[in-house]
Amino acid sequence: MVSATYTDGKYVKFTNAPLPLEETGLTVDGVQVAYKDVSGTDLPGASRWAGSLGGELSDHAKFFGNAGKIFFVADSYARSEFSSSPSASKYLVVQGYAIFNARLGFRASQGLSIQIWGRNLFNKDYYEQLLPASGNTGQYAGVLGDQRTYGVTFKYSL
Repeated sequence: MVSATYTDGKYVKFTNAPLPLEETGLTVDGVQVAYKDVSGTDLPGASRWAGSLGGELSDHAKFFGNAGKIFFVADSYARSEFSSSPSASKYLVVQGYAIFNARLGFRASQGLSIQIWGRNLFNKDYYEQLLPASGNTGQYAGVLGDQRTYGVTFKYSL
């Protein structure tokens, strides 16, 4: 049975966490162990720091006879490395990354609105998560982050 509990709201108690792959076969006093105590260690998926920053510049304009605003929006998101597993493993550490996005367009209160947008503009390769297979079989999987994506959005309102 696997159990994780919050104690005093300060840390997580997890006394029977599964072993990471590199510790499989570990013996204590001649007895092979299948679990370890990871109480008080860093939580999985939690970076030491993460943040986002964004901004918008806009000005009044007309586009095909529609009054509205022309705008430019840029934003970014960054995070430091983190472990994907409660039992820290050197194979399950996701490296830190930063992503940059932008939009340029025209926004009307009524009528035509258009924007050109891009996500992950610098095409950063990154993992969102690394995962071990159940039963410590040695198989790992990764959830890949979005590649560079761009597009155009049209909207018409009455």
